Amino acid sequence: MAFIKVRSLSRVTAACAGLVIFMSGCGDSTGPGKLDALSALRSLELGMGVVAGDLPIGTPEDGFFSAIGPLLNQVDVTIDGKSQTMFALGLRESFPPGTCMESIFIFPSIPPDNAICTPMGPEIAVILWQSHSAFAPPDRLMLITGDAGTSNFGFVSTLPAGTDEIPVFAFYIEGQDNLWIAQSGTLTSRVAATSASCAVPLPPYAKAGSCSLASFDEEGAITFESLSDTPGTALLNVTIPRQTFHGLWQVITETQQVTVPLSQRTSAP
Repeated sequence: MAFIKVRSLSRVTAACAGLVIFMSGCGDSTGPGKLDALSALRSLELGMGVVAGDLPIGTPEDGFFSAIGPLLNQVDVTIDGKSQTMFALGLRESFPPGTCMESIFIFPSIPPDNAICTPMGPEIAVILWQSHSAFAPPDRLMLITGDAGTSNFGFVSTLPAGTDEIPVFAFYIEGQDNLWIAQSGTLTSRVAATSASCAVPLPPYAKAGSCSLASFDEEGAITFESLSDTPGTALLNVTIPRQTFHGLWQVITETQQVTVPLSQRTSAP
């Protein structure tokens, strides 16, 4: 299966694809248990793999851990009828109206097409995970993209013909080889910024902007389809009862061009 090319993805979307491609070494799920918040974040950092620089997940010294660690929440979700307690983190990134991906991301071997304006895509990412150790990737990890309000999911392998919109989508990972992508369902997101700022550095394509702690009010129900089996033969149902947890909201007020490395310009097999 060929996923959507990164050229047609927002930063959050590319990170989602990278999670599926590069996460490895997962063990059996044990739930959060007694793992502390900083250890859980370090585990998530390992799960992000090569896309660690694409989301504000980095080393403890870069400001992210100190900003969100004390506020990291746990939520209860239902996976195939069984209740699971998972760590929860919300991320939102806002751009100036009319921002085009083509004006930010430069691909050295691909001539720019000034006639195309691809919107930046889903601006919200919800990350849910279970970890047993700070020194191992998460045992289970779910990454859901969306927008404010209600987002609808459908199985996506390529962009629909004639559209410049980047669809929302979600991944679920359990173990080293068990991968699912959202087939249907909805997620309703309500995000509110707080007055507390955060010290997380802005991404390289942000020339100016700000970051604040935010609350994420989320609820939804999503059916995932296995990528490890014949499509349609293995489904997994996830329900997220309405719950509120903490996260970060980066508001980018001015952008600048960045060159996309070769490793992020190819399709996933």
